[in-house]
Amino acid sequence: MTAEEIRRKRTRILATSTIALLFLGLIYAFSMFAGPLCAAFGLPASGIGLTFNLMMIAFCLGGLAGSALQKRVGLRWELTLAGILFCIGFVGTGLFGAGGLAVVYALYGICGGLGVGIGYNALVATTNVWFPDKVGFSSGILMLGFGVSALILGNLSLQLAGAWGLPTVLVVLGIVTLAITVAASFVVEAAPANIAETLGCQKKERAGAEDAHSEKPWATAIFWIYWVWVIIVNAAGLATIGNAASDAQLAGFDAATAILLASLISVANGLSRIITGSFYDRRGVVATMCLASILATSSVLLIICGVSTTTGVLYAAGALLCGLCYGSCPVVSSAFARQRYGSRDYPFNLSVVNFSLVVASLVNILVLAVAGASGRLPVFITMAVLSVVALADLVPFSRLWKHDTEGR
Repeated sequence: MTAEEIRRKRTRILATSTIALLFLGLIYAFSMFAGPLCAAFGLPASGIGLTFNLMMIAFCLGGLAGSALQKRVGLRWELTLAGILFCIGFVGTGLFGAGGLAVVYALYGICGGLGVGIGYNALVATTNVWFPDKVGFSSGILMLGFGVSALILGNLSLQLAGAWGLPTVLVVLGIVTLAITVAASFVVEAAPANIAETLGCQKKERAGAEDAHSEKPWATAIFWIYWVWVIIVNAAGLATIGNAASDAQLAGFDAATAILLASLISVANGLSRIITGSFYDRRGVVATMCLASILATSSVLLIICGVSTTTGVLYAAGALLCGLCYGSCPVVSSAFARQRYGSRDYPFNLSVVNFSLVVASLVNILVLAVAGASGRLPVFITMAVLSVVALADLVPFSRLWKHDTEGR
């Protein structure tokens, strides 16, 4: 393929993957669905929040499984399986959600999360390889589709639920997402092996030099230091996004405004992915992580002030900043895995880097169990302390990044 043919084809692949991720991104609409799920199926509000954490864990496990599946069955069947699992999760919840929290955990949380994880890893890992010259840009576009799903499809779903009922809406979402994922499997394909050479961007590959292709992420020090950072930032994001609607009411907003704010957080999450991608391409990984760390610390402090003083404006500002910060993590992770460890084992390496979400979810559950017993304020105070640790973590990371990329 010529450079011009590659550019035309990768544009179609990027657009198709983004649309598919828009539907798979319904995983992030859970805070909007939580209340309606409880009302529709008579579920206790005290236990419904665990669904989101289970979904995040299943999402990461799905990513690991997907990287192995792609080698065995190919991309098309991998994406088809992702759509089937998502469909089972949403359709099953719509039909059997009244069976209790365990049913919702198993179907919406675990089955749906596995489907999203497999599809996400396949689409992101395959599409990003088409953009060795603009890895931050492509990651940002893909993550935008994934991140704004709650705003677009989440709000549309809630409106339709008023007329059709939430169970019917969940069934429709499951079937439509399956159809779109299968359709995407006929468009998205692997990039040519010599794409970087054809596009004339070998310099962009410097941090993923050939000796990096043979390295396993967990065998390098920089991977673990990066994990500390991304786990903390993700944990702060999960603590905010998963409970945004209810926390906003603690800060003084009414229920309708709280749901609107949850949608706006999704907007911030999505916009951040485009901004972060462009920023990453221009300034690099260290500067991007530094910016995200500053946003994380600022957002948690504003949330603490908003909740403790019942000042909705402060909470809203903090929550929106948290959306911006959280949105940067998947972009940085996908670009970091591609740039540091090369393209040969990128699907697997990406899933390993993204497995940090499992640890982040467990950290979030632990903080909720220990500090959450006294209310939401201690949870955010704990996250504020951790965010300072994440900022300090950038010192050893920047040194290792310079050594690993410039010292090769």
